[in-house]
Amino acid sequence: MFEAIIAALSVLISFKGILFVFLGCVWGLILGALPGVGGPTGLILLLPLTFGMDPMLAMLLYVGVMGGSPFGGSISAILLNVPGTPINAATCFDGYPMARKGEAGKALGISATASCMGALFGLTILAALLPVARAIILAFTPPEFFMIVLFGLATVVITSRGNMIKGFIAGGIGILLSFVGYCGVTGDVRYSLGTEYLWDGIELVPLFIGIFAISEALHLSVGKRGTIADQGIALTKLGGAWLGFKEVFRRKWCFLRGSAIGTIIGIIPGVGGTVANFISYTVTVQLSKHPETFGRGNPEGVLASESANNAKDGGALVPTIVFGIPGSLEMAILLGAFILHGLVPGPAMLQDHLDLVWILILGLALSNIIASSLGFFLIKILVRITTVNLAYIVPVIVVLSFTGVFAMRTEVWDILVTAIFGLVGYGMRRHGFPLVPLVIGYVLGAIAEKAFHQSLMVADGSYSIFVNRPIAATLLIVTLLSLSVPFLLSKRTSKGDEHNETP
Repeated sequence: MFEAIIAALSVLISFKGILFVFLGCVWGLILGALPGVGGPTGLILLLPLTFGMDPMLAMLLYVGVMGGSPFGGSISAILLNVPGTPINAATCFDGYPMARKGEAGKALGISATASCMGALFGLTILAALLPVARAIILAFTPPEFFMIVLFGLATVVITSRGNMIKGFIAGGIGILLSFVGYCGVTGDVRYSLGTEYLWDGIELVPLFIGIFAISEALHLSVGKRGTIADQGIALTKLGGAWLGFKEVFRRKWCFLRGSAIGTIIGIIPGVGGTVANFISYTVTVQLSKHPETFGRGNPEGVLASESANNAKDGGALVPTIVFGIPGSLEMAILLGAFILHGLVPGPAMLQDHLDLVWILILGLALSNIIASSLGFFLIKILVRITTVNLAYIVPVIVVLSFTGVFAMRTEVWDILVTAIFGLVGYGMRRHGFPLVPLVIGYVLGAIAEKAFHQSLMVADGSYSIFVNRPIAATLLIVTLLSLSVPFLLSKRTSKGDEHNETP
């Protein structure tokens, strides 16, 4: 192993190695900040360019993009409420409110620090798990997967505190939307409205861009604000970034929890950073002593989501390398890159190409460090966006949103879907319906359905499979406890109020 590490380091610290990581990182940052584009698109565009290139250097270019795009996505999520990539959606919930309060620099500082350290956390766990990775992956079967997703759906209760009924309605609508299109289990096409466009379901990016970006553009257009932020003077100070850096270390348990969740979710094949992002965020809300502050600019919301969506890369590399099963969309493209360069992922790769595995680990670590460093360097410039007159900002948001959505698949119907959900999101805002439960329900609904059917197929229709497997049973208990916590806390609060009122 030490020989493989030394061989990987010799390539990484060479001029070409550092240059390729840097170029990939900058490319990822740019595409990550553009709504609807993101890291997967950046990787796909690089595939033909790396044909015939040395595999070690090509992998450094790929991991550079993978390390830069998540932080790039957080930039637009925080400054404009436009998630550059789906994995940055939860960052909008508190990052954008922080920007509106004049704390854009602090929010970007938290994102830059948490992104980098979360990635290093996940990669460290990956390096430690390589010898036993096979056994860990095989421990997660459809029942365990279903229970993890069920836990995520249960957190709709947590994110809807103070507006429980509307939260449940929004979450239910999100789950129903996730059922649109072809069902891979039953073979039925549902809720397609007679159009072939909906056979594949409602695309994730148009829905997200519509719900967040277009609805926010409409909200800003009819509002009385002149700029995004309230406190324009404080925004141009770099000190906000330093405050964000210190905030991560001050809330170290929140960071460790988010990184651990991101790594664990990343290990499960096919889940990806979006699920890790939402579960980390909602668990943080649940465990907070002041859950009512989330969605209004709580730094822990940014910290939880950003640490998880970068830590997931370390976890996602485990099934990708060990079994050749992609842990996320980026990993699926990376598998294509392996094949392009004549590499076969799996146990043989750990034996014959261990130096390449370490190139991925060390290169991804370096790319996250470069991305965060560039972020800190640019924060002083970036935060000025929140002081620009909305007459200029709103058209930019709309143009970038529709351009990014169309560029993703060059599908005109995607633009219509974006516009429709923009109006839906704006209507929900106006009538007090929270957006978070809808997004969580949409992301997790279809995944839960598939895992549920697969579990019953394995168990010949017996529901006992969800309780007679140790990991699944444990996750079920955790889910039930998470559902009971809000009611116990509210009961405790009401008793405390009664006690205070007693003369």
